[in-house]
Amino acid sequence: MGYGDGYPRNIPENTPVLINGRRVPIVGRVSMDMIVVDLGANCQDRAGDEVIFWGKGLPVEEIAKHTGISSYELLTRLTSRAQIHYINDDIN
Repeated sequence: MGYGDGYPRNIPENTPVLINGRRVPIVGRVSMDMIVVDLGANCQDRAGDEVIFWGKGLPVEEIAKHTGISSYELLTRLTSRAQIHYINDDIN
């Protein structure tokens, strides 16, 4: 994931992502095809583990607050390179 996928290039450091259900901060600048996160010294994470940039457990509105970009714009700027999964959580 990177700005080539529609993720904001100027996203601030410490903006969270979810890896294996835990929040980890983005460090450094977002590049065209890559984002660097701090997994911590004793991490058990592996290449290929799922990363959630927003979704269950990390609302897009929270990312919008970090970036100053509206949640609508964050969602609509994603390109076809990004895998997007829609989940219908009917609330009755």
